[in-house]
Amino acid sequence: MTMISRMIYIHIPFCDSKCYYCNFCSSVYSEKIKEKYFLKLLEEIKLNKNKEINISSIYIGGGTPSSINEKYIKSIIKGINQNFNVLKNAEITIEANPCSITEKKLLVYKNLGINRISFGVQSLNNKCLKIIGRKHTKKQAINTIKLAKKCGFDNINADVLIGIPKQNYFKLKNTIKNLIKLKIQHISCYMLINEKGTKLTNLIENKKVKVISEEKCVTYYNKTCKYLKKHGYSRYEISNFSKDNFMCKHNIGYWQLKEYYGFGLSAHSYIDGCRYSNTCDMQEYLNNKLEYKKEKLSSLEQTEEMIMLALRTVYGIDLKKLKNLGYDLIKEKKQEIDFLVKNKFITYKNDNIKICEDKFGVTNQIILKLLP
Repeated sequence: MTMISRMIYIHIPFCDSKCYYCNFCSSVYSEKIKEKYFLKLLEEIKLNKNKEINISSIYIGGGTPSSINEKYIKSIIKGINQNFNVLKNAEITIEANPCSITEKKLLVYKNLGINRISFGVQSLNNKCLKIIGRKHTKKQAINTIKLAKKCGFDNINADVLIGIPKQNYFKLKNTIKNLIKLKIQHISCYMLINEKGTKLTNLIENKKVKVISEEKCVTYYNKTCKYLKKHGYSRYEISNFSKDNFMCKHNIGYWQLKEYYGFGLSAHSYIDGCRYSNTCDMQEYLNNKLEYKKEKLSSLEQTEEMIMLALRTVYGIDLKKLKNLGYDLIKEKKQEIDFLVKNKFITYKNDNIKICEDKFGVTNQIILKLLP
């Protein structure tokens, strides 16, 4: 009997403060709410118990997992191990902020088997950090990464934002340069999105800060890609760069439509072609019976997801897999594919379509042309 392999995502919706650009399901809560939340989270994990499922990766995200007492992280890892078969070589990631991490927490994480840590650095320019409401400084971020290395972490990611108001390429390059000096294994570069209802969007609308043009952001992104490549970081997805053998296995699983459980407030699962989603309302999550909203994805929806996710990666679209879903991309989009190949936006060979290396800055426009 072949055992099924799945991944697990744990959502920690707690933060010490809300960053100006953030629209994630996270906020500042009391200790009493936190205690209730983790009891409910353990209940949810137990409800899905299946020791015949191999867990290939665990990702503890948020929110800010490092903002909570490490005892809660202990309870979650213990709960997963009691209810699932976590593989010995499983990748286990925790997100952390430089201003809420301590040596004690890092050592606890390491002893729990957490082997990858992702820091929300965003910038190593103090003025840029202040504009987006980050609480740490350049010095704190650098010292925290050094501390993580000292505690034995040899798989470290740093998130960086492109398009922060008042950011120029010199400031961005300086951030990347400093991270490279720290010899971390992974760097994620995300375009800043001005989401409705966030403090940053309100500041922009009231003309307190000025947004950087999309054209400039794409230029910064393309320059950053070249700079990272020059220093040994390979881009394997539109926003993700790593040293050899340090790609994030968990995220690759998402892009390849692998099955996963999502536990916690607002978390999603993907199992047997169905999407399951948890409530985004804290009181509803804590006080009601655990119930998931279920959505069966049609072949068309699965096709759209496969195209959108696969084209974000350097692996591209496996056209045979699309055909298995009943969609012949070459037949349906011949004119668009001919145009994109001719103008060197994509390559097409061996039943595979990939975006050309210098065209990742316009990935969304390419995807729109190829969607059913």
